[in-house]
Amino acid sequence: MKIVADMHTHTNASTHAYSSLHEMVQGAKRQGHIAIAITDHGPAMDDAPHWWHFGANRPFPHRIDGVYVLWGIEYNILPPNGGIDPISLEAAESLDYTIASFHGPCYSPADQRAHDLALDTILKNPLVMCFGHLGNSKFPFDKEKLISQCNQYGKIVEINNNSTRVRKGSWENCTEIAKLCAKYRVPIMVTSDAHSEFAVGQVDAALELVQSAGVPEELVINADENRLRNFLLERRGIDIFA
Repeated sequence: MKIVADMHTHTNASTHAYSSLHEMVQGAKRQGHIAIAITDHGPAMDDAPHWWHFGANRPFPHRIDGVYVLWGIEYNILPPNGGIDPISLEAAESLDYTIASFHGPCYSPADQRAHDLALDTILKNPLVMCFGHLGNSKFPFDKEKLISQCNQYGKIVEINNNSTRVRKGSWENCTEIAKLCAKYRVPIMVTSDAHSEFAVGQVDAALELVQSAGVPEELVINADENRLRNFLLERRGIDIFA
């Protein structure tokens, strides 16, 4: 299995990342990817761009050096009940791809009941397409309850390569989540969470995890060009082949 697009990446608009937009595109091109999603952190993160950043993408082309660029965001899940970064509705609706994730600087870990409530709110939020790095052991939640409802609310789940390296306990949690996605036929994105051009497409550990968990390849959206195209056409009316 090989991914054809990295759907979770950060530019230096989030200042704890290190590469420019153009450099990230070059990283995707070197990997032979057909697309890349630029998903900088929402403005609730201390070093994230201002919310204006997320509505300012319209003058830019979608295709740069042969790579289709999807303009997106990684929303921060906010306490107490699972809000997301307050950007304008116009800016939010202009985005091509959206992730929502727990981050400690924006949501101090609480207990499972609080996390379940927050994730249930995200589940029902039409502005969010994908749950990001759910395997973080600092944020326990009822995995089966959430995953079993994802298809009902049109949500997909990310298996994040970076989590296997920096988030303690994520391998075990992500394996359980991947097995539940296989059980309930919930689509998955395998992503790098790259914070530099050199990490774009680096997903070997995440692919190993997904395969060892028995996830069939047809559930991995970004493991096939046509599967990714059809997903984006259905969800956002975007044709990455155009």
